[in-house]
Amino acid sequence: MSQTNVNVPGGSSDQGMGAGMIVGLILGVIIIGFIIWWFLLSGGGSGTPAGSSAPLQSLVQSILPTGS
Repeated sequence: MSQTNVNVPGGSSDQGMGAGMIVGLILGVIIIGFIIWWFLLSGGGSGTPAGSSAPLQSLVQSILPTGS
């Protein structure tokens, strides 16, 4: 003999995003923004001036090496 559950789950748990999901998304955006700022704009503390584009140039060269 077998039993089949035919009850449809109800309640508000399946409607919309919870507070944890919203906080997680906000933290994710903040962390990604910080990583972009740290590595591309400030150089990650590698000794280059704040306005230098050297970190971005080195990233581009590592992805697309030049002929030399």
